[in-house]
Amino acid sequence: MRLDHVNLCVPEDGVADETRWLVDVLGYTPVQPGPEIARLGTVHWFEADDGTQVHLTEDPAHHPSTRAHTAIDLGDQLDPVIAQVEASGRETFTITNDGRRQVFATDPAGNLWELIGPPS
Repeated sequence: MRLDHVNLCVPEDGVADETRWLVDVLGYTPVQPGPEIARLGTVHWFEADDGTQVHLTEDPAHHPSTRAHTAIDLGDQLDPVIAQVEASGRETFTITNDGRRQVFATDPAGNLWELIGPPS
């Protein structure tokens, strides 16, 4: 079993900012849906190197959770990604748990992300 994708909500007109976060900061790649799903309308899908995806849905009533989050293990790429997150103006909060560093930041839509890697 493996995680296939997560679907995150963003506010109306929030897709462009969230796309920059996913692509420019976290390193995801935009992917095009197949013809079956494309018939349902515009979709916003992004894929990591391991094939897991993030899908975005615009939600006019978007209210980000203060606890629910998306966690990704960046391995040795954690420090460069943290630098990108902070350069984008986002604040980070770091803890070390079970020998791994966990860095928390919110995306432009207010969704919480946990970025995981080795201790510093």
